[in-house]
Amino acid sequence: MLAPDLHVASVTDVSLEWLRAKGLVGVLVDVDDTLVPGDDRPVAPAAEAWVAGLIAAGVRVGILSNGTWRRVADLGRRLDVPAVAMAGKPWGFAFRRGVAALGTTPATTVMVGDQLFTDVLGARCAGLASVLVSPLTPGRHAHTRVARRLERWVLAGGDRARPLDR
Repeated sequence: MLAPDLHVASVTDVSLEWLRAKGLVGVLVDVDDTLVPGDDRPVAPAAEAWVAGLIAAGVRVGILSNGTWRRVADLGRRLDVPAVAMAGKPWGFAFRRGVAALGTTPATTVMVGDQLFTDVLGARCAGLASVLVSPLTPGRHAHTRVARRLERWVLAGGDRARPLDR
């Protein structure tokens, strides 16, 4: 449940070809440390172009974030995508809201995010594919930095030093 379907350095590494090969027509993407490196930072031009390219190719893209309404809604308007804020990840209802906003199904939707225990685990439990991206920052909050350490440990195989996706 903790193994992402794909682990990449950046959202821009999630290709249209990979999405099509997996039969995915919807992409939910997290905001903080996935699209934006901090609270008041803009989306990187490459990430903005990635979103625009997916939309142009007919992929439904939306934002699913635990961030505040104002920030997330502003970003959704800027990218011209539906946005679900204060979502409640990793709980299943959050992912159901995101899928409903896209008009897709869990089986045809992927969650792209930087956190193993909210984005990946929540998506997997809700029946979505998952992509883990390397976070853009180490984390602003102490609890995020602790979670990042635990994520690295889990991804390295935990105390058995073996991958956990066996």
